[in-house]
Amino acid sequence: AFESCEALESVILGESVKQIGYNAFEYCSSLKEIALPDSVTSIGEGIFFCCTALEKVVIGDGVPNISYYAFNNCSALKNVIIGSSVISIEGYAFENCTSLTTIKIPDSVTTIGDEAFYDCESLASVTIGESVTKIGDSAFYNCPSLTSVIIGDSVTTIGDNAFWYCPSLTSVIIG
Repeated sequence: AFESCEALESVILGESVKQIGYNAFEYCSSLKEIALPDSVTSIGEGIFFCCTALEKVVIGDGVPNISYYAFNNCSALKNVIIGSSVISIEGYAFENCTSLTTIKIPDSVTTIGDEAFYDCESLASVTIGESVTKIGDSAFYNCPSLTSVIIGDSVTTIGDNAFWYCPSLTSVIIG
């Protein structure tokens, strides 16, 4: 839709928007902030892939899945607010978001996909909601700033290398 619109800085989405397709804003390297209204019920894979200026994202309450590669390589991303209807964060969704320092995953989420937060080098604190049952392989791989993780007591599976190379990790609370 707007792929490679390198000068695009602002997008305002009205309540009439229901779906946003694959790679819709991929490589929009000037886009700084986006709010997905509650009316959006589907976002495609790679929707904001390589939006390197994107700093703030608000995901409305209509989105059930944060798709594969959705915010992959959004290196300036600092602030993410995840809506209360999101049930899964797919693989590679926030991979290489090197400015992200904290993330709160709401209680509605049940699955965190493989490599979802891979290479989030500034990520220091993670709170994982009460409904998460599965944390995928390498979900928080190479998060060297991660010091604190709180995981709800419903987790049944923590994948291979889920917290590999997190040398600053000093506190993990499960339950």
